[in-house]
Amino acid sequence: MDRLTSMRIFTRVVDLGSYSAVASEEGISAQMVGKHVQGLEQWLGGKLFHKTTRQQTLTELGQLFLARCQRVLEELALTESLTQHLLAEPAGRLRIAAPLSFGHHRLVPLLPAFLDRYPKLEVDLQLTPRWVDLVEEGVDAAIRTLRPQDEALVARPLLTQHYRLCAAPDYLARHGVPRQPADLARHQCLHGNWGEHERWQFVGEDGQSEEVRVASRLRINHWPALLTAALSGAGISLQPADQVQEHIAAGRLLPLLDTYRIPDKTLHFIYPAARRQVLKITLLGDFLAEALADKSPQPA
Repeated sequence: MDRLTSMRIFTRVVDLGSYSAVASEEGISAQMVGKHVQGLEQWLGGKLFHKTTRQQTLTELGQLFLARCQRVLEELALTESLTQHLLAEPAGRLRIAAPLSFGHHRLVPLLPAFLDRYPKLEVDLQLTPRWVDLVEEGVDAAIRTLRPQDEALVARPLLTQHYRLCAAPDYLARHGVPRQPADLARHQCLHGNWGEHERWQFVGEDGQSEEVRVASRLRINHWPALLTAALSGAGISLQPADQVQEHIAAGRLLPLLDTYRIPDKTLHFIYPAARRQVLKITLLGDFLAEALADKSPQPA
């Protein structure tokens, strides 16, 4: 039998004073009411009632258990009430962290619709290239390309980001066209790593993976700025496919090494596992998953 149901029936027996009264209220037989009480007594290992021919009174165990039942049932009723309220009208502040470029181009345009859908929610958005410690910094959720190994975090896939390697015709006219990944070592390869080098990966038609250490005299930690630099002829850029497809179609950028596959990256919606049941976080994750739905274009 369901223990919570048995606890509720037990408290009603105490309130109403008889099995038959509870049976009438619950629409069950008095025998079934008795089975609920007996099930609790077997679980507890003792009697809940002293019974005489005229009345029944609570044992010491029954009195202690009644107090506990009342507290549990009150907490359950409060939780149900609170959940129903939140489901009907979620409210409060959501603190989110996201990468600079994705936040600027993909996330920010979606937020007005989210706020319209939930008018009592507020959003504080932090755009940053660094990994944010959600618990330490009081951030509700983050969007990142790396899936965390920390079991205290939940990572929900949002979309897969595809990439294109490209450069402006002017740059290629001056420096030549790379024919294989190893050629990139002799080029200016625009990237956001403020260290001296960055590693780019390529997968050939034979399925073999090749990693190239690239360098550039111009390093910028912002994808749109790197795109601007590429359009200006500053070097070769590895860009999200959706950001460069128009420029490639218009001839402002030329795709490179298209016989090689560039590994995709998956963006995740990340939040503390301890906050799994927080409605506003769940609603944001659901909204973003629906809005993004892996709509990034595949490389042509």
